[in-house]
Amino acid sequence: MTNHDLPALHGIVPPLATPLLADDSIDFGSLERLVEAQLSAGVHGLWVLGTTARFDMITDVAQRKIAECVAAVNQGRVPLVLNVSDQGTSRTLARAKMFDHLPYDYYAVLPPWYQTMTPAEVGDYFQVLADEFAKPLVIYNAPWVCNQLSFELLRRLAEHPRIVGCKDVTPSLTRTLEWPREDRRHLDFTYLHGNDLVAVSADLGADGFVLSLANAFPELAVAIWNAARAKDGASAFRLQMTYTRLARILGMGPGLSGLEVACRKRGFLQRMLPRPLRSLEAREARRVEVAIEEAVGANETGLV
Repeated sequence: MTNHDLPALHGIVPPLATPLLADDSIDFGSLERLVEAQLSAGVHGLWVLGTTARFDMITDVAQRKIAECVAAVNQGRVPLVLNVSDQGTSRTLARAKMFDHLPYDYYAVLPPWYQTMTPAEVGDYFQVLADEFAKPLVIYNAPWVCNQLSFELLRRLAEHPRIVGCKDVTPSLTRTLEWPREDRRHLDFTYLHGNDLVAVSADLGADGFVLSLANAFPELAVAIWNAARAKDGASAFRLQMTYTRLARILGMGPGLSGLEVACRKRGFLQRMLPRPLRSLEAREARRVEVAIEEAVGANETGLV
């Protein structure tokens, strides 16, 4: 299998969680361990300070230290995407400058999410950022913000030479059929899906995936991607079924509490939910652990 037809940013790009100590300070030992676990599993990039990291609840000082730590551990091994989202053009440009000296390859940005904007305003926002950022821009298109981009606007913004990709969190698996790979390659644009159906979406032409569950099971996500790329349908289906069973834990408890249990079970971290978010109580956490054991045992993957 070769990657000659893939963009620089492709494959499995986990959105790193933020390991925390009991007082909500950053657990840098666990962060280093988490990054190394991802790299050892063969991930193709890392997405830093995204939603899974709860960037919205972490101080600017802590964000700077997290970004420095990840870059130091990575040592250029895979491309790095840093989320610098904020509420308006000036604020986002100022936030990005905090990190310009670090060896990140791309900046990722959500549209402003506090109040509704017109599509023209959202388009202007990304155009100016792309013009002025020190690094190429990856659009972070998510349904939980009030200014989610339409598919039409996303395609139009892709024509900007410094807007080089997107993470599109959509249930639709067919956008890559409506936007063929050759058209995206002509624009040097990479389409990353925020959907857990890796095998199907990869077969339909997605360039990669930003998956929160990959924090806990990076080797499984990479194995699905590799099987799909190799056109090994039987292996891709078998591995995808395990991953889909594991994805059930993301709904077992509020927010990312189920993922926290999974990452703890893998030995990657103890906590990842900053206050006021709550970890699961022992009984609920055990229910998540049982679901993991059942999912893995059903397919004999040897993950846990």
